[in-house]
Amino acid sequence: MKRREILKSTGCVLFLPSLESFGQDHSVPEESEVKRLFCVSMGYGFFTDALPQTGGADYAFSEHMEPLKKHRNNFTLYSKMKFGGDHVRDHKCFVGNTTTNPDSLDQIIADHIGHLTRVRNIVTFISHAHHHIVASWRNRLPVLPIQSTRVLFETLFARTDKKTQERLLAHKKSVLDGSLVDAKSLMSRVSGRDRQRLEEYFAALRESEQELNKSIAWLSKPRHDVEFPVAPKFENNFFGSDVDRKRFLENPRQIQRGIAFDMIYKAFRFDITRVVNFYMTGLDNDHHLTTHNVPKSEEARNSLTKYDSSFFSLLSNFYDKLASTNVESGGTLMDETVTVATGNNSVSQKMGPHNGNEIPVFVAGGQFTNHGGHVIRKGETTCDIYLSVLQQFGIQRDHFGNSKKIIQL
Repeated sequence: MKRREILKSTGCVLFLPSLESFGQDHSVPEESEVKRLFCVSMGYGFFTDALPQTGGADYAFSEHMEPLKKHRNNFTLYSKMKFGGDHVRDHKCFVGNTTTNPDSLDQIIADHIGHLTRVRNIVTFISHAHHHIVASWRNRLPVLPIQSTRVLFETLFARTDKKTQERLLAHKKSVLDGSLVDAKSLMSRVSGRDRQRLEEYFAALRESEQELNKSIAWLSKPRHDVEFPVAPKFENNFFGSDVDRKRFLENPRQIQRGIAFDMIYKAFRFDITRVVNFYMTGLDNDHHLTTHNVPKSEEARNSLTKYDSSFFSLLSNFYDKLASTNVESGGTLMDETVTVATGNNSVSQKMGPHNGNEIPVFVAGGQFTNHGGHVIRKGETTCDIYLSVLQQFGIQRDHFGNSKKIIQL
């Protein structure tokens, strides 16, 4: 790792706001048709035996995908891909491989457009367990996620005391200015090699100064008055019994996730942030155990389709809001937002839990060509999709993780 990267990711972070991550003062990127990215992943993976097995534009929906039927033309199902997920790597879905790829998909796009909004990007995690919580990476370092809906709400929408914020930012600027003065005074008294190191330190401090100035500029802009979301109600005809509805749709964790989805929608709607990474594992304590029982239990297989269907309810509810919100371009928020939903690994009767051999990815929004269809990409890498998503935002790269090629979405 380069010394400059270490300086940027450790000491200089002290000068940044603790909750809100403001973008650097980049030049405005060329306007693209897609403006927002939502990455959402489920750590235990989808039960792939229950997904559609035939491809094409006229593929038949599985019964548990029923909530998504009305949005068929807004998304593409890609399936049977490889990622290599397991208990260790399942949370590295959107980064590919931190050895060769220092930044996850969301962080690369946030570097490109994060300075256009008050909050550079959001990383959040909601689950019944507190393991494998990192799904976003920057400079090969994990980005700590927000794990509370209350903190998420305050980060995005809370009104703060302007005078207090001004005082805190003035203090940070004073500390930063002092660091610059101290470093400059050393330049005439150090060796050539140390002078090179100081130049790297100066560069990191200048970037911190740009981010600090950005936070000062955003402080003067008004915030939207948003109320904390109420418990959402999900439509899902797959759950015929009251017992199933209470367990999978009215589950406290499901409600909490639905509230987080609503906050993310409002953050996009009011242009507070344009990049979000949302990671979840397990709807309840039995979810993980159920994945391990799939190879030997029909009851477990039936139960897992219900867990997956509860996730499709979240997606459908989110798609409803995006598709019904008009934007200045004349289209909808769905048209301008790319949603990438996947299970970092997969579960099947033949290959068992936490395998990375048949990964499905749901790509929604952006008015992409393949929408309405099911594309089977057997054995190919999910990173091809992520590389192609970067291109949609005007980011030209040769590869992402173990990607092989850019594909038409």
